[in-house]
Amino acid sequence: MAYVDLVSTGVTPVQGGTTYNFSYDTPVSADGSPHITHIGFQIDGVVGAGAAYKSAGIGGLISNYRIKIGADTLLNFDDTAAYSADATTQSNISCLAAKVGGWDVCTESAADNFVGELTLPFGLDASRSHRVNVSITLGSETAWCGKAFTVASTDFNMVHFYGTARDSTLYGSRQDFTLTNGAQRTLTCYGKAGWNMLGVVYLNDQVADEVSEIRPNNGSFRALSIQQWRVLDSTYTEGFQTTKPNSNVWSAVNSRAGFLFLDLKRLTAGADISMAFTATADSTASLYPIWVAPLSQGTASPVRQTQKSVSSTARDVEGQSKI
Repeated sequence: MAYVDLVSTGVTPVQGGTTYNFSYDTPVSADGSPHITHIGFQIDGVVGAGAAYKSAGIGGLISNYRIKIGADTLLNFDDTAAYSADATTQSNISCLAAKVGGWDVCTESAADNFVGELTLPFGLDASRSHRVNVSITLGSETAWCGKAFTVASTDFNMVHFYGTARDSTLYGSRQDFTLTNGAQRTLTCYGKAGWNMLGVVYLNDQVADEVSEIRPNNGSFRALSIQQWRVLDSTYTEGFQTTKPNSNVWSAVNSRAGFLFLDLKRLTAGADISMAFTATADSTASLYPIWVAPLSQGTASPVRQTQKSVSSTARDVEGQSKI
């Protein structure tokens, strides 16, 4: 039970970057798959001749991204001042996708034609249709690749991956805190009733590491340096892919400055987390909590395939952990 379905956003791309707002209904599972495990935003794009891509993936184009179903916000990602469409480093949202079992990929399908997709795990009931409301802000494609969209030949799609998920995943809204050079400040992310806090993403307002150590005050956590946190979540060993769309050579970096995933080992449902940050510069720290909750494994109709691939955000994060 696993397949992929594509839904057109119905929006008309414009050149130079803007905010797109659209709604659509998710297709009901066609093969008995119980869940929509992942949802992706896809650009099937054509740009002017001679494109020179600044970064890998389409995450470099995305500064804000929100997904709501009814009154429930599944994702509310608002990038920091560190965002720039012409950055040569992998973007914050691309790194987030990599840490939770999603992906951000982009490749040229022909000269100056590319297909890019940023996908995140969610875990939704696939036995019924959901009304999805999306708001996404794209930066200038000219800054990203040096050329403008050929509007008539460029499509934006939403991609749905059907299968079995162990977890439903929510991505919390950004919380900003002011840090002072040389001082320590305790920051709190509040829990969500019925949901385990899987981890917290910390973003700096610059592409630079300006915190020396972070100590969660819950349980028996100890103060760890930025480098020690990256060892624990395997950032240094797995890294982030940086292969540009027009390259056939796979490449990666072992970290992104100013980005850190704090693996909290799935805190007790509803629990808050307080963390003491020691700053090495005046900066704004932005925190995004990530929650997971178990899903029913029942199917919507009889199984039609003999192999089942089970998606789990918690498992993907825990599988990267060194402890």
